[in-house]
Amino acid sequence: MDTKRLILAIALSIIVISVYQYFLGPKPPQNGSVEARRAATPAPGTEDAAAGEPRRESDVSSLFSKKAREGADTVEENPPVQVDADIRGQAEADVVVENDVFTAVFTPRGAALKSLVLKNYLDDEKNPLDLVARSAEDFGIYPFHFEPFSGDEVFRRLNGELYRTSATETLRVGKEGGEVAFEFAEAASGVYVRKTFRFQPDSYVIDLDVQVLRDGKQEAAPLVFGPDLENERNPERAMQAGLKIGAYDGSDISSVVFAKEKVLPTIDDPKIETAQGGLSGRYYWAAYETTYFAAIFDTSGKDTEVRWNLIRDRSDKNKPILHAYMTVVNPGPVYMGPKDEDVLAGVSERFDRVNKVIEYGWFGSIAKIMLQGINLVHRFVPNYGWAIVIFTFFLKLILFPLTYSSSVSMAKMQTLQPKIKAIKKKYRNPKDPEQRQKMNMEMMALYKQEKVNPAGGCLPLLLQLPILWGLFRLLAVSISVRHEPWVLWIRDLSLKDPYYVLPILMGITQIILQKMTPSSGEGAQKKMMYIMPVVITIFVANLPSGLTLYWAVSNVLQLGQQHIINKQIYTRKKEEDRQQKTLKRKKGIKKP
Repeated sequence: MDTKRLILAIALSIIVISVYQYFLGPKPPQNGSVEARRAATPAPGTEDAAAGEPRRESDVSSLFSKKAREGADTVEENPPVQVDADIRGQAEADVVVENDVFTAVFTPRGAALKSLVLKNYLDDEKNPLDLVARSAEDFGIYPFHFEPFSGDEVFRRLNGELYRTSATETLRVGKEGGEVAFEFAEAASGVYVRKTFRFQPDSYVIDLDVQVLRDGKQEAAPLVFGPDLENERNPERAMQAGLKIGAYDGSDISSVVFAKEKVLPTIDDPKIETAQGGLSGRYYWAAYETTYFAAIFDTSGKDTEVRWNLIRDRSDKNKPILHAYMTVVNPGPVYMGPKDEDVLAGVSERFDRVNKVIEYGWFGSIAKIMLQGINLVHRFVPNYGWAIVIFTFFLKLILFPLTYSSSVSMAKMQTLQPKIKAIKKKYRNPKDPEQRQKMNMEMMALYKQEKVNPAGGCLPLLLQLPILWGLFRLLAVSISVRHEPWVLWIRDLSLKDPYYVLPILMGITQIILQKMTPSSGEGAQKKMMYIMPVVITIFVANLPSGLTLYWAVSNVLQLGQQHIINKQIYTRKKEEDRQQKTLKRKKGIKKP
């Protein structure tokens, strides 16, 4: 196999895989009412139309049976409340809750979350990072309000009511935990609502207990989250920070990428476009997420469902604004914090396999191993950029035997090119099956005689591909490199190189490498191999600088390795050629 073709294939594979994941990745559920989609989904234990046999209890129901029973018991333990008098708040004073990892602000107007500032993270403007969107105030819809998009006027009205709370204006969560409860009742309509939020001193998890009754009967509680996360408006981060929903069903992640959903103009204002839909099936959890942060709701209850609404404002043609809401009906606890492996491991008992919210791609296991390697280096080297450089050095050192083996095989194949061309010239009609068979047999005999494996230059490179792709995905999604500087102009490894120094260095070193690497390519193929570095450079120019740093350093180290390899290989080859010429001269002298 021609090594240059393999390198071209690998480069194209990276581009195709990236484009595929961005544009043609796992499709979100089709738009439509949740009720209609759920009606089309067989219930656990019923006949499976596709398989023609009953669905086993262990397939679906057992995944949620424990928590579903716990949820059912909780509902049954709440006795009906008869509303004999109104319960309302007297003052619209915010309630501040502070623990070791965040500061939350709740408003009694609708009993919702007005702000949640993470203490250990900053936004791109170096301000404390607030997971509640500032645009929520414009809409008057905050996280944990009731969903305002349904036809239920009561829920919309409840969002504007003033709830009574017994909490003080500031609650510092101690070792025993803390709780804030909001209560509202209206005797005339027979409505009673109680929202309780419970906190732990060092946890990003908030336990929710929402009770809604009408005329003494329990109602489903549809809580909304949105219209954004992180408040980031940095256009340089937009490529990585697409807002979406990710829901885990025990085996796979179902996704709804909001920016990719089709929206339709409204009748009242064509500049305002909307869309809505839902997730069918049963899920352990559903996450409203960006690349680095998430609000993850426990959705394992038997009566929990997830739906979403979009509003796209095209008043400004140059900068359309997308607002996205996720509604969770009867949710369990919610995690609001970073998508960090170590932090998520601490809540994995409450959210099953919650680390899957970090999507590493096809070679996730390899990516996680390399993340541990980079973090290990970072313990001794406090700069993440230099940690990536050092890790890349060790990685190239480990892979050197494969690189050397590949280069030796390529060099041997190059020396055989004159003989291979002679064989191909001998059989001028490769379309003739008989001639093609003879040509292949003669070429295989040549490989055997010269002790050359034609795939020897390809296999080592193919073995490296999972490692390269795993690291590629790791540096694109790991919060470890967010806001981490390297040197001088690189102030954030999760953003692109502002001056494109690293992408250009990567492209130049790629061209030099191709000139140094043995190749049998000619004509148009050879020209294409010099065009590819330019194409790849353009493609990676706007990717996180942590990626281009790795790639550029890897190429620089490869230049040194290739120089050593070439020196050994071609010194040996020149010596062999010299010996053969000497032998031929001696034979010529001996002839009479």
